Amino acid sequence: MMTEIPRVTGVEHIGRAVVPMYELERLGRLALGSDSEDPRLISVTYRPSSYPTSTIPTERLTHCELEFGDGQVARIFVKEIRDVTHWPMLHAIPEHLLESFVSGFPWRLEIELYANGFGCPMPAGMRLPDVYSIQELEEGRAALWMEDVQALSYDAWTTVRFARAAHLLGQLAAGRIPPGVLPLGLETGTPFGPNLGVRMMFNGRVESIFRPAIEGDELWQHPTVVAALERTGDRAIIADLRALVSRGQALIDESDSLPMTYAHGDASPQNLLIPADDPDTFVVIDPGLNSQLPVGHDLGQLLVGLCHAGEMDPSELEGIHRVILPAYIEGLTAAGMAVDPADVERGYLSGLLLRSGFSAIPLEQLNAPTSDQAIALWSDRIRMTRAILDFFVDSDAFQTV
Repeated sequence: MMTEIPRVTGVEHIGRAVVPMYELERLGRLALGSDSEDPRLISVTYRPSSYPTSTIPTERLTHCELEFGDGQVARIFVKEIRDVTHWPMLHAIPEHLLESFVSGFPWRLEIELYANGFGCPMPAGMRLPDVYSIQELEEGRAALWMEDVQALSYDAWTTVRFARAAHLLGQLAAGRIPPGVLPLGLETGTPFGPNLGVRMMFNGRVESIFRPAIEGDELWQHPTVVAALERTGDRAIIADLRALVSRGQALIDESDSLPMTYAHGDASPQNLLIPADDPDTFVVIDPGLNSQLPVGHDLGQLLVGLCHAGEMDPSELEGIHRVILPAYIEGLTAAGMAVDPADVERGYLSGLLLRSGFSAIPLEQLNAPTSDQAIALWSDRIRMTRAILDFFVDSDAFQTV
C-alpha cells in the first residue's frame, strides 16, 4: 500500500529554501518535540510573513505549517538570509565605501548566534528561539528553519515591560565584556575595535546621504516637508539637526573611551519577541553591529524601534526614556558590572543620536506625491527626531562634545 503524498499549498512562497518532503516531516517532528514516526505528515502550507523584509541580509520570511495525521500542527518560521552582494540596492552604496562595506558585512550573524549562542549565559527571562535546521544554499545565501514564536502584539509593550527588557539587556551586556567574550563568529584573531559598527553606519548612511540632505536647502523646501514642519510647528529642528550632525564624528571618537560590551546590537522590541504562552520571557532574535559598543547602546533601539515602525506615537518616548536607563543600570549591577551611571547614559544617548537622530526622517519617501499620509509620516518622524535631539541636548552626561 502506497503512502499518501501530503498536500502542499503556497510552495511559491518558500523560494530557494524548499526541501524534500522527508526533511519537512523531520523538521515538523522536531518542532513538535516528537521522535515518533507516526502519524504521518498529511499537509504542508507555506504563507509569506507580513513582517517587512527591510534589513539588508533578510531576503524572504515564510511561515510553514505542517499538519500530521493525529491533528497536530507544527509551525516553523523560515528566514532566508543573504550576503550584501545579493542585495538589490547595493548600487546605492558610495563607491569609496563599497569595498569595505562588502568585505565587512556580517550577514551570517544569526547563524553564529543560533549555532553557538552569545558566548555567555543568557539572563533568566531571555532565551534564543529553537532552531531546527541551518540550511546552506548557494554562495552567500542560507535559510534558517526555526521556532515560529506566537508573539503578543506590540500593545503588550507597556512601560513596565520596557523596563524589564532594559534590565535584562543590562544583564546580557554585563556578560559580554571584551576581551573575555569575543564577537559572534570570531574564535581567534583580533576582536573588532570600539564602535566599528556605529562608525561604518554613520560614515555610510549619515555622512553620504542624510548629512548632505540636512545641510542643504532642497529637502526643507519640499512641499511634504514644509507641510510637516508647519503641522509640528518645529522649524527650529532644521538648525538643531545641522548643528548636531556636524559634530557626529567627534561624538563617535569621544564615545570610543566609554566602557565597551558586545551587547545585542539591534535590541528593538521587534527583536525581543514576547511568547503568548510565556509572557514573562523575551525570545531574542536578529543581533546587529557585531563590534564593541558603548555600554548602554542597546537602549537606543529599544526606545525607538516601535516608534520608527509606526507602532507607537512619539509622545510615548518620554515616559519610556525615563524608566529604561535606571532599569538597565540595575541589570548591569545585578550581573556584577560596576560602571559610572553617567557613562551608561552617554553610551545610550550617543548611540541613539548617531543611529536614529539623523536618519529617522524618511528621505526615501520624498519621491512619492505630497498627501495627507505622507505629511503625517513626516510629522511623526519630525516629532520622533525632536524627542531624540532633546534627550541628548538636555542630558548632563555630555561635557566635552
